[in-house]
Amino acid sequence: MFTLIGQGLIAFSDFSNFFLGENKLHFKKLESERDYRVLQRQFKHADGINLPINYLRQGKSFVCFNSRLEPQGGFALIESGPFRSFEQIPDMGPMPVDASVLELTAVCLSPGNTLRRTRYWSYVVGQTLSAQAKNIIYAVDSDKTNLRERVFNHIRHHVIYEGPVKQLDGMENETVEAVELTNKTQLAKGFFKLALNEISRAGRRVATPVPVRAH
Repeated sequence: MFTLIGQGLIAFSDFSNFFLGENKLHFKKLESERDYRVLQRQFKHADGINLPINYLRQGKSFVCFNSRLEPQGGFALIESGPFRSFEQIPDMGPMPVDASVLELTAVCLSPGNTLRRTRYWSYVVGQTLSAQAKNIIYAVDSDKTNLRERVFNHIRHHVIYEGPVKQLDGMENETVEAVELTNKTQLAKGFFKLALNEISRAGRRVATPVPVRAH
């Protein structure tokens, strides 16, 4: 069932691209070293973390470009552990390899309009729902309040840990993060809440009267 929903969201994402005009996003699954370095740079610019390429190779990674082939962001689905989200938790012992879990990471997108964000997130969620694993782990920097309020707060989840994390390879500074676990059902429900929220935001902006300056 989730595979069908995921493929439907990917198809919807591709369809919505036709309405983006100059703001179109084109996704590419990464294969070459050069491609991985593009995602590595994009996420470092967005989040300050230089994710190791060997880690990004532990699953499927994607970069999105605009029509001028300029990188706009990307994401990765890490399908085999150990997962960095677990490893960064202080005093946590080795986690068993669990094929029912994947990690969503390297999530980043340059600023844009509502439809552009919807195109991006429907593709991210579609690919995640199409994967084999039933559960999804991710970490959210506590300083990224906009990302949490705009995206992850719509997803019902279990907080595994929240607080200062260990400084792993590629991290320049110590950070405070929340490590959260959800499943495909809650991810799908969360996406539809997110989409409705984005539509509501867009509607409020359209409805806001534009002040007319007297001459």
